[in-house]
Amino acid sequence: MKTLLLTDPMPAGYFTAAIHAVDPGVDLLPYRADIGDAELAEVEVVLGWRFPRGVAARLPKLKWVCAVAAGVDKLLVPELAEGVRVSRIIDTEQGRGIAQFVVMMALRHARKLTMYEQQQREHAWRRQPVGAVRSRVAVLGMGEMGGVVAALLETVGFEVRGWSRSSGGLLDAVLGSSDIVVCALPLTRQTRGLLDARALACMPPGSYLINIARGEHVVEADLIAAVRSGHLAGAALDVQCNEPMAADDPLWCVPGITITPHIAAQSSPETIAKQFVAGLQCVQRGELPPQTVDRARGY
Repeated sequence: MKTLLLTDPMPAGYFTAAIHAVDPGVDLLPYRADIGDAELAEVEVVLGWRFPRGVAARLPKLKWVCAVAAGVDKLLVPELAEGVRVSRIIDTEQGRGIAQFVVMMALRHARKLTMYEQQQREHAWRRQPVGAVRSRVAVLGMGEMGGVVAALLETVGFEVRGWSRSSGGLLDAVLGSSDIVVCALPLTRQTRGLLDARALACMPPGSYLINIARGEHVVEADLIAAVRSGHLAGAALDVQCNEPMAADDPLWCVPGITITPHIAAQSSPETIAKQFVAGLQCVQRGELPPQTVDRARGY
């Protein structure tokens, strides 16, 4: 089964070597901008991050799409044929890495390290004692990733509460009782733009947002306004609506907002290769691949 690699911005070779180390016989076709319809007509499988515009409609034999990450939102394009199965990679090591990132940013805020960084720039040696961490943290999205994040936050002393759309709790109440909010939700029609001006206004004054899910969960203009007004102390955004961010993106220059380029954690090529080859063998036998998602729900 010919597999189209849609791994940009990661180079296709990063995945080709790992997959062929597991199974040298896998037929891989790296995507290129000038790829022709004749080549695409033979593709039955896609392994990738996102569909370039119009490519899904040019794959008449497509049977299975495997995401190289836990999120599949960038592959669920409208032109994807109804019967195509979509699955995702689950990497426990990636979950630990993301949890470490969240804890780092939460501690940086709770222990007021930005204040001491400013004092250093001012050459001011002033003690501003901070007690042990007891901050209340809401983790939005308690799936594979959110559960690991919540567990590590609790380990270092945070008071953690989980929330998901299926839990039935009121989001406004959860936001209103949290010093730090962590977004670990899947991106769906229901969660896109969930953290808008109204939701951010529910958060207590001086609270903090950490987003390690998708940039589109946050209405960025509303977040900027909430931070500039002083209602929120700031935010740590490992994901943004536009990736890569343009040099003139207003998020760059907001004091209190920390930007990282989607590096909280990444699945290893070896993990992706092993799970992809196992899934490919299932598809070849006419079986469902592991970690198949519900396309209607988006996860």
